Amino acid sequence: MIRNQLLKDPSVLFAGYKLPHPLEHKFVLRIQTTSDYSPQDALMHAITDLISELSLFEERFKASNEKKEGLD
Repeated sequence: MIRNQLLKDPSVLFAGYKLPHPLEHKFVLRIQTTSDYSPQDALMHAITDLISELSLFEERFKASNEKKEGLD
């Protein structure tokens, strides 16, 4: 999800991740950006935007669920 959110940013040239080993709980995240934008800033913006999108999804889901329960 974070990778997809990073790729929505036009200043992000590359975003990818890999899992070195399936039994280890580690991943490697690589972010390449334009020269005027740091990878750290891109990651922070992507996480903030993703949290906003997920909050909106949650609100809409709850509203839809309440509406459906009202019909029963």
